Amino acid sequence: MRLPIYIPQLPGQKYSCHGCGSCCRDFTVQLTHADLQKLQEQGWKERLGQEYVVKFRGHSWLKQKDDGACVFLGDNGLCKVHAEFGLEAKPLACQFFPFMLSPNVRDTHIGISFACGSVMASKGAALESHRGDVRRMSELLPASAPMPVKLQDNLIASEAEVDMIETALDAWLSKKTISPSMRYQGLAWLITSLLQANLKNVRGEKLRQLLSTLTNAVEHELPLLDWPEPTPRAWKLLRQAVFTRIEDPKIGDLLKRGKVASVFGQWSRSRKWAAGKGITPQTLGFCSIDFDRFQSTTGVFANHIEGDLQIQKTPMHNASTHSLDAESSTAMLHQQDSAAMDNLLQRWIRATILGGRAWGSGLYGLSIDQGLGLILVNLLTALWLARFHAAGRGAQQASLMDLQVAVGRVDRTSGRAVWLATAGERLRVKWLSHSDSLRLLARALV
Repeated sequence: MRLPIYIPQLPGQKYSCHGCGSCCRDFTVQLTHADLQKLQEQGWKERLGQEYVVKFRGHSWLKQKDDGACVFLGDNGLCKVHAEFGLEAKPLACQFFPFMLSPNVRDTHIGISFACGSVMASKGAALESHRGDVRRMSELLPASAPMPVKLQDNLIASEAEVDMIETALDAWLSKKTISPSMRYQGLAWLITSLLQANLKNVRGEKLRQLLSTLTNAVEHELPLLDWPEPTPRAWKLLRQAVFTRIEDPKIGDLLKRGKVASVFGQWSRSRKWAAGKGITPQTLGFCSIDFDRFQSTTGVFANHIEGDLQIQKTPMHNASTHSLDAESSTAMLHQQDSAAMDNLLQRWIRATILGGRAWGSGLYGLSIDQGLGLILVNLLTALWLARFHAAGRGAQQASLMDLQVAVGRVDRTSGRAVWLATAGERLRVKWLSHSDSLRLLARALV
């Protein structure tokens, strides 16, 4: 029997496909046996005059052109399979995107990827309107045993405990009376507190009380904490985390270069990112810049203005009035950009947690505490990349466009890059949390 479909209640998040074709230029698509059979019956080898499948490590993938675009992407930016045979004739992964399924013992949560430009801009219809399509596509997948959610280590979380954590974090993220800086520094402190806690004896109602105590204490606790600069080791580990989320090996390139050259190239780029000196390795979507240029940028929300703008209304000379008007206009633009960036980050993290992509089957089978640590590192990586992208275009502070590029880049790997679930990545997150570096990095980046 199929599990019920749970679509998160996010009124501010919309989506409809606008046919931009960006996903067809970016993602490597793995094919199922049914996909292969459909494409073969459609006669694409003869139509295209070339092979459309590539074999790699025992799996079949859609072939990509030299520029990374799918072999089926037409000059008009549309999918040839879709145009010729309709949506349901496409490979299942292509039909699903940007939706993602995360089954647990109770239901199947529906997550949504912010690697999609329409999701990023929240353009289109309400998420609930896609229930029929999501149900149809989910029934095409082979049934699998539901994965129980672990709270910490091997402790199985109850449904009520999962709801408690989702509700507490979502309430903090959607709180309207706090600044963006407080929101994300507070989130870092909340998650760090959960990572540092031994939850074995904090179950049921005790967990609810702990979450209530933490969320109520955030605004009072943060100003009382010491805020030293993050250590060089913390920055190094974050840069390593950045590298693991932007490294984008293409199957065609791997096959051309060979295993030894590919592994050596990846190792070399990893060392350069970890060192954080000199010119950054070439990265798709980002300019190569001197790492020192990143240091000249300010926090993403550094110019956020608390409260309404107070404009002086006393008479003054025209020159002064014009100067004040210009300053006020600039300040208002900063405030609007900050509000839009805050909205984007809220939608992204809330959709990740409520859509089942923060732990369990939606994130490599990780426990809740490990998943939250990974999500927080994703957030820090996005903030870092936004400033890095801004530095690449010569700006001192990140704009909404910079943050959109960063979030899209980070979220495209979430749940897909299996190396993010390795022991090395978990140890990196553990060190950053237990050294209290996560909250210090959050303060430095926002």
